[in-house]
Amino acid sequence: MKLLRLHVVLLAVVLSAGGWAQQQPSALTLQDSIRIALQNSRTLRLALQDERKANARVREARGAGYPQLDVSANYRRLDRVPKAKFPSFDPITGTFTFNEIEIQPIDSGTATVSLSQVIDVSGLVRTATDAASLYSRIANLDAQRTRNEVVLQVKQAFYDVLRAQELVKVAEEALQNAEIRRKLAQAAVEAGVSPKLDVMRADAAVASAQQAVITARNALQMAKAAFNNVLGRRVDEPVELLPAEEPEPEPAEFNRYLQEALSRRPEMMQANLGVSLAEKQVTAAMRDQLPSLVVRGQWDFNLKTSTFQPRESSFTTIAALQFKIWDSGQTQGRIEQARADVDKAKITIENVREGIALEVRNAYLSLQEAREKVAAAEKGLQAATESLRVARLRYEAGVSTQLELSDAELAYTQAEQNLVNARYDLRVAWARLEKAMGRYAQAP
Repeated sequence: MKLLRLHVVLLAVVLSAGGWAQQQPSALTLQDSIRIALQNSRTLRLALQDERKANARVREARGAGYPQLDVSANYRRLDRVPKAKFPSFDPITGTFTFNEIEIQPIDSGTATVSLSQVIDVSGLVRTATDAASLYSRIANLDAQRTRNEVVLQVKQAFYDVLRAQELVKVAEEALQNAEIRRKLAQAAVEAGVSPKLDVMRADAAVASAQQAVITARNALQMAKAAFNNVLGRRVDEPVELLPAEEPEPEPAEFNRYLQEALSRRPEMMQANLGVSLAEKQVTAAMRDQLPSLVVRGQWDFNLKTSTFQPRESSFTTIAALQFKIWDSGQTQGRIEQARADVDKAKITIENVREGIALEVRNAYLSLQEAREKVAAAEKGLQAATESLRVARLRYEAGVSTQLELSDAELAYTQAEQNLVNARYDLRVAWARLEKAMGRYAQAP
């Protein structure tokens, strides 16, 4: 009996442990987060559907230059049999008689098979296919542009969570320091070397530190909710992240970053292709006034012959050549519109180039600033750490006031916060610069 109870207890422990393990969120790396976000991103899915639509447009345009096969059939039934009377002369009797003949049966059926081929003498089909191919490439680049932006959003949200976690630790350490100071103040009051006011001040410092911890923890939860939103998950999904170990940002001159951005950014490629697409539209408008030629072969099948329609089948060959002589200036109007689109596309290239240059410049300057801030914050933390150590020794020895220790603790907490923010600002600045250079546009 005791053995049975032991087995039941062990089974319950195993099941509860397994359930607890299932409830624990699996820790995500930065690459895991990017993969999930790209899978769930509605914006990216919309861009991919646009690319799919553009690819289908290429097939549609190309198909216009291939043979077209059509089949049709119809059935007709009349309310009565149509008849006609034809006179005939009898030379023996010398009289005329009228014979009634069926013109067609009461019901009839026909079938037609038609094979047509456009002869692209004007190059209009070829131009339309080229334009559709350019549009497909532009749609593909738009998907890359969206991916570039999504990866940056993930990195920023990922770093915001890690930053918030570090700031929670800083706030909790500040609370511990305030509690230590309160104990020191209480001991000094009990020893008769400090006024009771020191304890009251220490209590106020502890309460203030507790509020800072509450604020930091709430900021962490908000950062996790924003992270889940970027990943396309429920905002209350548990979040557990593994620290990202990324290489130090590579030092380089601004012009090198700019040249890479101009050669890799999907927006720049889209703008260049936009000029080519607009030029194709000009060509298409000009070729619209050239002749068009269609050759067609048609098989007609008579499913029910009659006296006046004795053939069961027939074949017809048709060649249709069409010239546009005068359209009251419509074609010329379309040509001018297309040329205006070419000029607009060229202006767009300059706008895009300047926008990319500004984005790279801002990201570059932010990276330089973040590097300098990290170096300054590290020195500041070293100084604040030593200052706090000396201030505690002086206060414990009774040769300084609580205000000196309080100032040292505040300076130490601020220095820790500055270092945390500087380090994550550096990561975010580098991520923005990489995005500005278009490094996230293509899948690794």
